[in-house]
Amino acid sequence: MIVKNRDRGQYTFANINLLGRCNADCYFCLGKDIEDELRDKNQLNVHFSEWKNFRNFLNRCMDEGASKLYLTGQTADGLQYRYLSELVDALQADNFSVGVRTNGYLALRKMKTIQRMRGEIGYSIHTLDPQTNKFIMGRSDIPKWDEIIPQSGHNVRVSIVLNRYNIGQFYDLCGYIAQFPNVRYIQVRRISTDTRESLLMEDIKLYEEFFRDFEKTHRQIGDFHRAQQFKLFGKEVVFWRTVETSVNSLNYFTDGTCSDEYFIVEGYLKNRIPN
Repeated sequence: MIVKNRDRGQYTFANINLLGRCNADCYFCLGKDIEDELRDKNQLNVHFSEWKNFRNFLNRCMDEGASKLYLTGQTADGLQYRYLSELVDALQADNFSVGVRTNGYLALRKMKTIQRMRGEIGYSIHTLDPQTNKFIMGRSDIPKWDEIIPQSGHNVRVSIVLNRYNIGQFYDLCGYIAQFPNVRYIQVRRISTDTRESLLMEDIKLYEEFFRDFEKTHRQIGDFHRAQQFKLFGKEVVFWRTVETSVNSLNYFTDGTCSDEYFIVEGYLKNRIPN
């Protein structure tokens, strides 16, 4: 049973959720919770000056003091946007700190833009094994992390979505990630879903079983917004159950939907604008 923590703090950041066709096909993607709702939404080639309600959203962020903006994707990757470089420059000229959440496939091509971002660079690395990657992300090629991460500045976070396919690779994967000095911490994410519990509950149960075993042999060093912090291979490792944490964010979707909800799917369905 997934229990959402609705006792949220003040808004500390905001997401720009890109809608379009992703360059990967992760089986646990949250966008698949409302696939029918989002299937025909695609603003990857629409200039941000034409995004509905975008300026109102930015004004709301300013009013709330949410100066950290993250380019991410609901059905696309954070680096797929055609006008990415121009958008980053425009937002940072407005005194926002811009970061990105990405699977890394376009990172080398977009590295100059990444290097201009003032915010956190978040990479998702679920495996280094091509066959496992095919099961998880729908493609067997692996981004060139040895080239990507060292070029990505001093503020890098790596997320691992722990699941049925990669759970046996966890320690080797963390050991690999830990070799990069500019990776500040590793976030070990539990799969989230609002509508597909029957399909994904296996992964959620495996995550909790793994955590119970992990905490028996590793000392917790802290708590970050209700997420448990540990040290592994000299790096901070945070076990992140998205819906149980206490952080709060505003959300913008590029079809013009604005949400005050931290919960992505719930917020979109409550606030979506008519076609």
